[in-house]
Amino acid sequence: MERVEVCVRDGKLVGIVEKGIYGGRYVAFRGIPYAKPPIGELRFKDPVPPEPWSGSRDASKYGNVAVQIDIIQKSEIIGDEDCLYLNVFTTDIKSSEKRPVMVWIHGGGFYIGSGDSTFYGPDYIVEKDIVLVTLNYRLGVLGFLNLYDKVATGNQGLKDVILALHWVQENISEFGGDSENVTIFGESAGGAIVHYLTLSQLSEGLFHKAISQSGTVTCPWAFTDPESYSTNKGFLLAKKLGKVTEDPKDVYEFLKTIDAKKLVETEKFLVTEEERRQFLVIFTPTLDHESSNPVFPEDLTTLIHRGVKVPYLLGFTSCEGSFLLKSNFIGCISKEALNRVDSDFKLAIHPRVLNTLPKISTTLCQLRSLYFGDKNISEETVANYINLISDTYFLRGIMQAVDIQMNNDNSGKTYLYQFSYESETSFMKKISNVDFPGVSHGEELGYLFYADIIKELGLSVPVPDSEDYKMINRLTQMWTDFAKTGNPTPAITDLTPIKWIPLKREAVYDYLDIHIEPRMKTLHKGKQRWDWENMNNISYDYSVYKI
Repeated sequence: MERVEVCVRDGKLVGIVEKGIYGGRYVAFRGIPYAKPPIGELRFKDPVPPEPWSGSRDASKYGNVAVQIDIIQKSEIIGDEDCLYLNVFTTDIKSSEKRPVMVWIHGGGFYIGSGDSTFYGPDYIVEKDIVLVTLNYRLGVLGFLNLYDKVATGNQGLKDVILALHWVQENISEFGGDSENVTIFGESAGGAIVHYLTLSQLSEGLFHKAISQSGTVTCPWAFTDPESYSTNKGFLLAKKLGKVTEDPKDVYEFLKTIDAKKLVETEKFLVTEEERRQFLVIFTPTLDHESSNPVFPEDLTTLIHRGVKVPYLLGFTSCEGSFLLKSNFIGCISKEALNRVDSDFKLAIHPRVLNTLPKISTTLCQLRSLYFGDKNISEETVANYINLISDTYFLRGIMQAVDIQMNNDNSGKTYLYQFSYESETSFMKKISNVDFPGVSHGEELGYLFYADIIKELGLSVPVPDSEDYKMINRLTQMWTDFAKTGNPTPAITDLTPIKWIPLKREAVYDYLDIHIEPRMKTLHKGKQRWDWENMNNISYDYSVYKI
C-alpha cells in the first residue's frame, strides 16, 4: 500500500494512494482534525482549532461522522460528538502549478449526512485537476441549538464549516492546492450553507466562488425565526428529558450532561404530526446576535438583499418535490395523510411561507385552485401536490435568491440551471425508491460523486460511452470549469457544446437545462408556476405543467 506524507500546521499526516473507479490514481488524506473535539465544555460552543500532534498521524481512514439517525437503518443512532474532520483528495500532490480547490458541504436537512465516501467519493471530480476537500460539521441539536442567550447562541455547525475553510487557507498549499482559488459547493442544506457563507463577514475572503444546488437561505426550511415555535425547541428538548425550566442557563447545563445519542434520539420526538407533514426541520441556522462572534451581525433580510458578490452558480432539479412525498427517506405519503391535507390545505404549505402570504384564507383558496383546480387532494392528484411541494420548499426560495442577484449591481456573475437528465439507472432514485417521473431532489449528486453505497447495494457504475457516463463527465467538467475560471463553459467542446449564459438584468431568466442535449432556455418573470404574487397572470393547466 503506497503512502504519502505531508506536513500541515498541526503535524505530519500520512495519506494513502487509491485507485480510481475508472482507473487512474489519486492520493487520499482522510480524517484530518480541523477543530478540537466539541465535547464536554465545548458542547454547544464555537469550534476551536485542534491541538498539534507529535509524530505521524495516519490519514488513511475517515473520521467519525456527526451523531445522527442512520439514513439507511432509520431506528439506529450512529456517529460521535468527536466529528470535526475533513478529507483532502488530489491526483498530484506535487503539481508544478497550484490547483483550484473545491470544498464540498454535504446536505441532509442540517440533521443527517457526512463528508465521507458513503455518498461523496472523490473519484469523478479529482480527475479534472482539482483538489477536493470534503468535511463533517455538527448536526441537529449539537450543531444548531440556540437558547438566545450567550450560553448557547446557535449556528455551531456553520462556524464548524467556517473553521474548516480557515484550515484550507492555511494548509491546502501543502496538497498542491491554490488557497487563492477556492470554490465552496453544496446541495440541499449544504447549498443553503454555501449561500449563508456568501453573506457572512466571518467567511469573507475564505473562498472565491460558490455553487448552491437545490438549496438557498431563502428556502423556508433553511432558517428558524424565534417566533417560528410557541416554545423554543431547546427548552422543549430539556422538558422531554425531564428538566422543566425557563432559564436558558439551566437548560444549557442540563443538556450538557445528557449523552449525545440520547439527545439526538429525543430530538425526533419534538415534531408534532402537523409539523412533520409540513416537513419542518427542528434545528437549523438562526440569528445569533447573543454571540460575541455572530455569523449574522444584522438581520437576515438585510444580508440577503446585499446579494452574493462572488461568481455564483445555482439551480434545481426538474421534480424536487417527489423526494418529500414519494421516497424511502421521508416516506411515501399515505392516503390518510393526503386526506388530512385535503381537509386542511394549510398543512401543504410551510409555516414560514404561510406567514408571508397576504389574506391567508383567500390566498390558500387561490393556491388550491391553481394547483388542483376543482379536484380533491388524493392519490389521483399526487402529481399536482408534488408540483406544489417543489415550488413551496425549493423553487420559490431559489428564484428569490436569483431575483436578488439580478437586481443587485454588486453581484458576481450568476448562472442558473435546471437538472433534468432522467435515467433509469439513477442510483439516487434506486436507493430512495422514488417511483415518480422527473428528476428528484439530490439526483444530480450521482453524477458528481462516486458513492461507496453503490457497491454495498450491488449496483454498478456507468460504463464508459453510456449516457450516464457522459453526464458524469459533463457535470464534473462544468462544475470544475466554474471552479477554475468562474465560467462553467469557458470553451465549446463535445462535453460542453452550449455556452451557458449568465443571468442578465431583464424580465427573463436565462438558464441551462442540463440534459443529454443541454440547451439554454428562458423563463419569463411573473408567469411561472411559483409566482404566486402574480397568480392572475398565470394561465397554465397545473395538472400537467412542468417547468
